[in-house]
Amino acid sequence: MVSPWVAKIIIAAIGSSMWIWMQTYVKVQVALHGQSILIPKNRTEPPDLTNDTYGRHAYSNLTNITMHYVTKGCEDVRADRPMLLMLHGFLDFWFIWNRQIATLGERFCVVAPDMRGYGLTTKPKNPEDYLMTKLIDDLKEFIEELNVIMKRDIVLVGHDWGGMIAFCFATMHEKLIEGLVIINGMHPMAFYKQFYQSEEQIKKSWFIEPFKHDDIPEKYIIMKDFELFNKMHKGFTSEEEEAHKYMFSKNGSLTAALNYYRAFLHDKDQLRKLPYRKINVTTIILWAEKDEFLTKPIAKYNQEWLKTSKIVYYTKAGHWVLRECPAEVNEHISNFAMDEWQDVVVEERSLRSLRSPPRAQKSKGDTCSVFMEGVKKRRRPSYGFLPIFGFIPEFS
Repeated sequence: MVSPWVAKIIIAAIGSSMWIWMQTYVKVQVALHGQSILIPKNRTEPPDLTNDTYGRHAYSNLTNITMHYVTKGCEDVRADRPMLLMLHGFLDFWFIWNRQIATLGERFCVVAPDMRGYGLTTKPKNPEDYLMTKLIDDLKEFIEELNVIMKRDIVLVGHDWGGMIAFCFATMHEKLIEGLVIINGMHPMAFYKQFYQSEEQIKKSWFIEPFKHDDIPEKYIIMKDFELFNKMHKGFTSEEEEAHKYMFSKNGSLTAALNYYRAFLHDKDQLRKLPYRKINVTTIILWAEKDEFLTKPIAKYNQEWLKTSKIVYYTKAGHWVLRECPAEVNEHISNFAMDEWQDVVVEERSLRSLRSPPRAQKSKGDTCSVFMEGVKKRRRPSYGFLPIFGFIPEFS
């Protein structure tokens, strides 16, 4: 643990040095291999993106954007079953939930939108159009539209940035939802708490400052036909990887995603301005401990902003646990969204009555294992968005 003032020095040093490194890396790679490495492979639309197995496609015309989304089970399952509204994270789109949609859509009404700037949803050009307040407004208006079409209780499910948006939305509009499922996502204040005391979290977040700059980050990500995706996306099939590359090779897609970070250039304190308080909505946090971007204490710090919550840890899985451990994740979501989660003893503000699926727990060391067990030596930490030979400077 480091003191806040030391953390600020480390943050500035790592941010500056890694921005210089990123620029140099891109220029060297282009010099060695030519401009062609910045041109992704020409792909046709993968059939899975229009496969009915993963839902029906629709659009909602909101005030400032047109939001694309898919639905599964909403016309078939009982009306008293809740809607699972699933929010993807950074550099993802609705299809990241494919292994959830197909299964959970048999029991629930599942809705998976492309968030502002992603997939087939409108991509505003100005970074300030990606401030958190606008993302919250999008979601509020979208939910109000859904309530007209299919009135159901809503359980908000968020991964990564989708989890942060879900936390912020619940802070502002908790009466519109009945439950929260957070999958390796962060309450802004939980993230800041860890960010300003943990050198490890600072290193895992090395890309935040470089990604705020123009042009170079797009080249860095797209280089060699999205080579970084191949390294980062543990648990993805080749077909799932191709779907990702197809979507982010579309004109403007990477810039729109990066605008989530560039929005901080227009209001660096945007996340601190929200009127935070303890959220009353019952919440389950699914946390993969081998996350390449987020450190484990954030999961507990999330609970400081929740009145009723429980954490389920996946000890061997990484950031995309929803892809690495789909059966376990689906079972935890399903149990939470079914009648079991309503049995919470609210007076005690606990979730002791929430049952964790035995099958999911038993398979953590097998189905969900990412790293080999029994290795005694200290492993080199894994950091997202770095090539295999990339490194982050040491400050301690």
